[in-house]
Amino acid sequence: MDLQCDYLPFDVNGKGQFELLPWNYFPLIGSDNNHPINTGLGLVSGKFVHSLDTVEAEGIRKTVILQSSANARTIGSPALISPAENVNAPEDEKYKRSAIPVAVLLEGKFNSLYANRLSQAMSDSLKDHNAVFIPKNGIVNKMIIVADGDIVLNSLAKGAPTPMGANPYTYGTQREYPFANEKFIKNCLEYLTDPNEINEAASKGHVLRLLDPKKTASQKTVWQVMNILLPVAIVILFALVFRWLRKRKYTIT
Repeated sequence: MDLQCDYLPFDVNGKGQFELLPWNYFPLIGSDNNHPINTGLGLVSGKFVHSLDTVEAEGIRKTVILQSSANARTIGSPALISPAENVNAPEDEKYKRSAIPVAVLLEGKFNSLYANRLSQAMSDSLKDHNAVFIPKNGIVNKMIIVADGDIVLNSLAKGAPTPMGANPYTYGTQREYPFANEKFIKNCLEYLTDPNEINEAASKGHVLRLLDPKKTASQKTVWQVMNILLPVAIVILFALVFRWLRKRKYTIT
């Protein structure tokens, strides 16, 4: 669950009055821009996302390429989930975990799952087919593990398919956000097949960023004053100073 999340329509009064409200189970996943796959990527839309945890594996390099925001939490599954959770605003103090891994790149020489577990029957079967069991890959390989299969899905809006990851309820409205699901999948495929081209492409592009919801709520008044009242005050002050200088210049003493 993440305070940085997508919107869903909810019946706010039980009488069919629907409003778009944040749904913490649909996190918007970001990155540290620490790899060509996620450099300049933007936010990836997820739905009921799991978390990942890596284990010690000799010779395997692990790189987290997608993760939660700084205001996230995890809950055990299976869990009971109800739309009524949006009746009250989420308790910010529960969302204290940051950078929960969602996608990890693994690189190295992988051991076979069946190393030290090969049965006699399997061994005999391999020999019958003149095959040799290989307990460990001899060359460096790569794989990407993603904890949410919905990242590759697209929805329907007005009878037509939407881009990968797009929210069908905000698609075509002012709340629409260009999520980077499709770009992320393409970057993964390009890196797994040819890392040279993605290195050049990753340095280009413009990324839209969402605001931190906690800072937005706590500093709302300060920024409103700075952006609304301060410019007006500066204009009034300039006008008063200009009038005073003009009056001083043209007053006959």
